[in-house]
Amino acid sequence: MNLKSKDIAAVASYYEEERIRLASKLKHVDSILRKISGANTDLETGVILTKQGEQAKKRGPKSIWGKFILEQLKQRQQPLSYKDLMVEAMKSRSEQNPKYQNVRSSILNSAFRLRAIQGKIATVQQEGKKEKFIVLRSWVDDKGGLSKSHRQWLKKHRDFVASPVDLSSLPSPKYAEDLSID
Repeated sequence: MNLKSKDIAAVASYYEEERIRLASKLKHVDSILRKISGANTDLETGVILTKQGEQAKKRGPKSIWGKFILEQLKQRQQPLSYKDLMVEAMKSRSEQNPKYQNVRSSILNSAFRLRAIQGKIATVQQEGKKEKFIVLRSWVDDKGGLSKSHRQWLKKHRDFVASPVDLSSLPSPKYAEDLSID
């Protein structure tokens, strides 16, 4: 099939217009089906959608402590206990002792949000021990086990043998901005 460049451009233009038209029509059909069924999540990603079918954005102020926790985990590349995080926060923020309780509660609240709502971190624990370590979700494999290097670090430096993480307790992201792990 030998076509001239003018014919090729015309055919390409026609099919590009058709693709745009059909994509628009499909978006409209998805929107109507979503309104009829009452679903408010994207079928592909599971992200919450607005009434107009756009991805919902989080509301309210953003905590500095969630970002702090993620930065510390990425920077150190090792599991951290809550106590480690609080000590580091006191050093880096140069807080005074009377404010330790505020820092502690902020870190605990932010860690909860990162774990239970956003699904960016997980906590590992050892049977029979109270202490827990915070790890990035990417460090946990499909079976709930911690990566080999992190297991070895915990054993060597903290004499800690982590139990597998219950993956069913880790949520899927509800907002588009949670899909990428910062």
